[in-house]
Amino acid sequence: MLQQYSTALIALSSFLQNNSLYQILSNLKVQVINKSQINTKENILLDLETFKPTFLLVSSSLPGTMDLTDIIIKAKVLSPKTKIILFINQNDIQKIQSYLLANIDAVIWSENPLEYLESAIRQVAKGLVFVCGRTAYELRNCIQMQNTAESSDSALLNLLTERETEVLKSLTQGVNYKQISKLLFISESTVKTHINNIFTKLNVNDRTQAVLYALKHGIESLAKRPHMLKSITNEVIQK
Repeated sequence: MLQQYSTALIALSSFLQNNSLYQILSNLKVQVINKSQINTKENILLDLETFKPTFLLVSSSLPGTMDLTDIIIKAKVLSPKTKIILFINQNDIQKIQSYLLANIDAVIWSENPLEYLESAIRQVAKGLVFVCGRTAYELRNCIQMQNTAESSDSALLNLLTERETEVLKSLTQGVNYKQISKLLFISESTVKTHINNIFTKLNVNDRTQAVLYALKHGIESLAKRPHMLKSITNEVIQK
């Protein structure tokens, strides 16, 4: 529910600032409080701390050196009660998740900004999150692509031969090269050859990376080997 007296700070590109935008805000009894245009992302934080508005309307295309996700995080600290409505464009597709994780309140696609603005304001005023249809569509595509990439990444284990898989499993158990050679009845030089092949197929550079990759993708479980986790962690820190 909208407050009786609501304010808005406008930090939008000139393309998004028009009479229709201000008319929608006026109809909702939301007063625009900044008299001058905000030209950079950095200036958002300065004005936000001064005015602490009910709503902050931000364009992702606004110039500035700071990352927009950092701006959102800092804005939430400076004015926790301000609802941030972000207008994004095609260049933001890969960043949508980071914006949502930074606790953005609404995401609207810049191609049809005014179509969703009133709904966004009413929804975030209730403490809900608003994501327009185009943004939801792109977010779903991003998640699907990530899942496909992870599945493809996990499939690298299938490139290993049976012997290479045995060697890698031994590495995850903390077995050294000499012990592996005795365990599998092969020479140490053969063990090293298998390990080099493992590095190549998994696209890793050393034993630690290979073990972490194997554990992450299901070859073994760290939970069953807390001592191994400590060993790996120490090795990573030393590197």
